[in-house]
Amino acid sequence: MATEQPVQQDAFKLPIELKTVLRSLQRKLGIFILLAILSAAAGVAGALYLGSQYYESTTVLFYQPIESFIPDTFRVYQSMGESTQLTYEQGAGLVKFESSEKSLWNRVNMVKTLPNLEMLRKQLQLEKTLEQLGSAIRVTVARDTNLMSITAKGDTAQEAALIANTIRDIFLEQDNNRVRSELTQKIDNLQKQYEEAMRELKAAKDEFDTYVREYDIKDIQIDSAKYASEMIDLEISLAKNRDLISSYKQRIAKIQIAIETANRLDEEAQKALEEQEEQRLGLTPDEANNKIQQLTQRIEEIKNSIVFPIETEQLKTQLIIAENEYVRGLITRREYEEAKFAYESFIEKNKPSLEIDRLRDQIEEIRNMTFVGRGDSVASSEYLKLVRVMLLENELELISISSQQQADQDRYSYLREKNLQLPTITQRYIILTGLVASLEAETRGLIKILNQYRMITEKEQSDFYIINDALLPLYPRDSNRKLLAIAICFVFFLMGFTLILLKIVTDTRVKSPGDAKQKLQKTILGVFPLVKDQKSLIPTASEESVHIEYYRMLCRLLRRSYTHQGATFLITSSGKKEGKSTVALNLATVFGRQDEHVLLIDAQVRKRTETSCFPQYIEPEQETLGLGDYLSYKASDSNQIIKQTSLAGVDMLLTHSEAVIPDLLQSSRMRELLSELKQQYSIIIIEGSHILESVDSEILTSYADTTLLVVACDMYKQQVIKQCLKRLEKTDIPTEGIILTKASPIFLK
Repeated sequence: MATEQPVQQDAFKLPIELKTVLRSLQRKLGIFILLAILSAAAGVAGALYLGSQYYESTTVLFYQPIESFIPDTFRVYQSMGESTQLTYEQGAGLVKFESSEKSLWNRVNMVKTLPNLEMLRKQLQLEKTLEQLGSAIRVTVARDTNLMSITAKGDTAQEAALIANTIRDIFLEQDNNRVRSELTQKIDNLQKQYEEAMRELKAAKDEFDTYVREYDIKDIQIDSAKYASEMIDLEISLAKNRDLISSYKQRIAKIQIAIETANRLDEEAQKALEEQEEQRLGLTPDEANNKIQQLTQRIEEIKNSIVFPIETEQLKTQLIIAENEYVRGLITRREYEEAKFAYESFIEKNKPSLEIDRLRDQIEEIRNMTFVGRGDSVASSEYLKLVRVMLLENELELISISSQQQADQDRYSYLREKNLQLPTITQRYIILTGLVASLEAETRGLIKILNQYRMITEKEQSDFYIINDALLPLYPRDSNRKLLAIAICFVFFLMGFTLILLKIVTDTRVKSPGDAKQKLQKTILGVFPLVKDQKSLIPTASEESVHIEYYRMLCRLLRRSYTHQGATFLITSSGKKEGKSTVALNLATVFGRQDEHVLLIDAQVRKRTETSCFPQYIEPEQETLGLGDYLSYKASDSNQIIKQTSLAGVDMLLTHSEAVIPDLLQSSRMRELLSELKQQYSIIIIEGSHILESVDSEILTSYADTTLLVVACDMYKQQVIKQCLKRLEKTDIPTEGIILTKASPIFLK
């Protein structure tokens, strides 16, 4: 406990001590909690009575146009000959679709039309204008989606959900009626388009049938392949027959030469018969005939193996096909010349002219070496017959081959002439076939789309699907009740807080050391906290006061200021129950323990209503005479009125008899008594009467060295305490300072 320094009288002084005010507010924490509860209740009640709120409920629709399930185009595949196809998109003509995003925004604008709002008001029997209903409904589309939300406001959750669901149903009904009307119109248009396509298809089929009958076409691809194959066969046959005709002509010419030679040799043989009897230089006719047959057969084998191999046939066939395609314009002239060059180069490269010429020279040699000798005339005649038969056979074969060659040439010319017209015929055939196929595909696509529209119309489908109905909202979407409740609660609490603060500020009672220092302008000698158990404040012979340390500091302070023998301290207070008796008793106890000879005088000689705590320390068997008895001369000696106590080093002078005249306190007998006692005791503590009740304490100041004013916190107002201080200041001794008692612990932190 530190002693506060006195405040200078001319120093600036605030009307309140801020720390004390704050601590006082802290003491009112319970009141503030109760005030907050009452404020909250007032805010809720005011918000419910004065506030307003609205609920929002939302229903969500998914936009999927019925027409999006129906294609407005279909694919047509058309054949254009071998390994060739024409593909294109065929439109349904009158079936038109708009952008789904644009169409959805058009639907959004149709929700809050005046007819729909009027139907909504009639169905729900709402007492609102169309403008109010329009502003209570909000239609939005989620970004980059086909989700449409219809949100409605209502005073209640039921009203908000009912408005949202009802306006949605009205909109869907109107939209479905519009969609059904559009579908019916589209079905009529598609039906007309289908009938027109059927008429065009019938005309195209009639034209196609007429063309097929005119050119006797069963299958253009099969006929074209057949003609091309037959022409290739004819070309091969003509080339082969040309070679055979040439071969037979050469053979016939040689046979004729052989016959002429044989006849000439027969004539010469008769002349040279004798000359060649001994030596034969040639072969017999039979041997020569056999040798010639062998060589001729070898020549045929060489021709068959070399002149007409498989490679030759392939190259020749490719040349014929290239010529065919070049005529029809399917390949370029360069490709045709390349095929022709490949064939002729191969033939020239593999021409068997040398070996065949050598074999033919051998045949000539044999024939030249052969002559009819003696005795061989019959054989020579047989040879001539055989050669003439061979000549006849070759001539007949030549005639047959020439006839076949002419027939093939005529057939080839016919086919060639017809083949030149084949591309035009084929092109026209393909055009007619494609037209029929296209019209058939168009009619199939139209009938498919038409059936889908009819199916949708029968099922009464809608462009919208309900994702969720508008449900009852659990909480209001927006409300001023919360704000109103907060405002009312704040105002109510602020008013209560202001009242409490005003009460604290206007309360002039001393509450804390700082408050006492500021208001009373006196030194604070000691501060003693409030204790609920008052008995713990009173010392006994065996127990100390709970404030013993505070009193030790106070005693040290007083003794240091007043060191002389018989130092006298007057302890008084402004009024009752401020604890001056407790302070006097504890000071006497501490001084007595410090080896001081202490006298505690109870100088309250007036009639008192409160019981003193001092008599409990005096033994009962001691004579009960007090200060009043001595002043009224009932006791002649001071030893008769001074009593020993159970407290070490402490004696007491009490008042036991009836009240005496207070004027005796300033009598000479009283002065003599105090002079005597100051010689006997080192410390004298006088407890005076309350200043507000009497002037006794002011009288007693003349016997004391200083006055100690005991002030209990929260008991007396500042003006009362100041009045008491002014009365004390008018005495002859100074007031040492103020001792604060019953200070709330919250002010001591």
